Amino acid sequence: MDGRPGPGPGGAGHQGFGNHHAGNPGRGPQPRCRRRRLIALLANPFFGRLSDRTTSRFGMRKPWIVSGSIVGMGSLVLLGSATDVAGVLVAWVLAQLSFNAALAALVATLPDQAAPAERGRLSGLIGMTLPIGLVAAAYFAQLFDNAFQMAVVPGAVGTVIALAFAFTFKDRVLTEKPAPLNLKEIAGSFYFNPRTYPGLGWAWFTKFLVYIGYCAGLLYLPYFFADHLRVAETEVASLVFQATLVSSLGTVVTSLAGGWISDKIGKRKGMVIASAIIMMAGLVVIATSTTTDQVLVGQAIAGLGLGCFGAVDVALITDLLPGSQTENAKTFGVFNIAQALPQSLVPALAFPVITLGGYPALFIGGAVVGIIGAVLVTRIKGVK
Repeated sequence: MDGRPGPGPGGAGHQGFGNHHAGNPGRGPQPRCRRRRLIALLANPFFGRLSDRTTSRFGMRKPWIVSGSIVGMGSLVLLGSATDVAGVLVAWVLAQLSFNAALAALVATLPDQAAPAERGRLSGLIGMTLPIGLVAAAYFAQLFDNAFQMAVVPGAVGTVIALAFAFTFKDRVLTEKPAPLNLKEIAGSFYFNPRTYPGLGWAWFTKFLVYIGYCAGLLYLPYFFADHLRVAETEVASLVFQATLVSSLGTVVTSLAGGWISDKIGKRKGMVIASAIIMMAGLVVIATSTTTDQVLVGQAIAGLGLGCFGAVDVALITDLLPGSQTENAKTFGVFNIAQALPQSLVPALAFPVITLGGYPALFIGGAVVGIIGAVLVTRIKGVK
């Protein structure tokens, strides 16, 4: 729900494939997918801001984790029970808002709770949850034959885990009441001043450009199969799932290993660069593929890079957070924009590139952008 691209193409790229028409290079994620990302893009930093200002005796994060998870679960029940478009829309928007409220608070527990020497491995553990969750959700979905069970059962599993976590950690308690929230404070939920925090600014652009590159492959892989490799449309869904699976396996392996190694050697920036280059190398392999097996190899390589990048990048951001620790959730919410925004921008940028050079040009162009983003991490001062 945080707008983050998944470890393979099973997310946004496949959602738009139902409207596939050969010879239309401008197609991509459908408007409903973009609206969903917009909600996540705005909700995550906003609720993060509210979490940073929460003075409950139960803590800053627990109230949002608990209430967001419960309301989100209720929204999934409504979603599975909806019988018209309006009902589906209302339930889905409510689910996005509530789960993003919980997610913003959950992510902030990392800098709240973890010592600097533990942040890499804990970031790696967090990074493992996305690919595992995607595969588990796909597994649950194929067990059921009605929309209600497909919506509710995976949601119930996630809600139980979130609630169990909420009641097992000691939360920070904000003892000093913040000033009332005004329009300036609300607007401040969606950005931080890169002049005041230059390290965070460069880290944001690194993440943004790397995910621009990765999304170039993520969103258009189904069309690469169909248009470039001439795979029968009936086989594309199976290939997309296989690509998701091999990428997810790679992500799980390197997420934990990469975070642990960065803690061990005490260095983040070099591993951010190396992992991003591995991700982009996977895109180049895909761009030059002539068979579906080669595409799967490229997806596996990209997944290996993604796992390490996700873990070390989050640890790097955590190391750069201001010492006051007053805006942890809000800052992570702003970084979520760097992950969510590329999924909306890439389709707009992709049309002229695909028109001129086809899908291989899009993938290679994305790889170049991603490598440029990775190099920007060298501009960060104060951390290794």
